[in-house]
Amino acid sequence: MLNDELATWLAAATGDDPVRVAAELELGERRREFVFNELVDAGYAGGDLLDYLVRLTGMSAHDARALVADHARRLGDAAEDASPRDARLADNEIAFREVNEVVAHGGPGLPLPTEVELICECSDRDCRRVLTMPFAEYEWLRQNPWRFVVLPGHDAPAIERVVELHPAYAIVEKHAGSRSQVESADPRR
Repeated sequence: MLNDELATWLAAATGDDPVRVAAELELGERRREFVFNELVDAGYAGGDLLDYLVRLTGMSAHDARALVADHARRLGDAAEDASPRDARLADNEIAFREVNEVVAHGGPGLPLPTEVELICECSDRDCRRVLTMPFAEYEWLRQNPWRFVVLPGHDAPAIERVVELHPAYAIVEKHAGSRSQVESADPRR
């Protein structure tokens, strides 16, 4: 838990609350990941991608190269197609995401909630369990069409990986084989 050790050290060095320091570190990490994803989506690669990452996030060139390498490692073989089973499991998650989009935004003219109750977006078509998450976190989640929200333990490691784990929910990201499927079905695209 390098981040926990870093947060503890920074809190001690600055006299700040360790919980606050940890939250700020996580927010910074999420912002860097967001900037990276936006640059990749915009078509940046190679030296241009590294240059913009350094300038926009304040990361060192070494850290920017590590982020790019980690992303490439996670993508694996992007050309690999999803098996029929994996496509069916992704279809289940897509259906739950569509329901949650309607639930989260209510009707026209209604104020936006601070928290939202959602159906678990896991691949089990019979799962109807409910989870609660902050509305702002839900909106952040929906910026990436490859990500879904599930209850802890409802992830399917064969088709996705957990990228964030919270006490009440987990954020999962699809493996390369089903990304085009879930992205093309994203109601926000």
